[in-house]
Amino acid sequence: MQSVVRVFVLSSPSGAPHPGPEFTVESSTHDNLLEAVHAEVAARGQRVRAVSHTPTGLLAYVEDRP
Repeated sequence: MQSVVRVFVLSSPSGAPHPGPEFTVESSTHDNLLEAVHAEVAARGQRVRAVSHTPTGLLAYVEDRP
């Protein structure tokens, strides 16, 4: 299964998140989709704060690593 991941980047604890680049993950199960999101975000030098399933795909809130 494939899922599009919409990304919002948290740049500061008090600031509003801003849209980041979308990407697609692929896996055999829903649980593995979440693992694929974490791996892709880490490869981009960011950290996942939250991931949610939506009717149109996945939604991820991430923060840049210092």
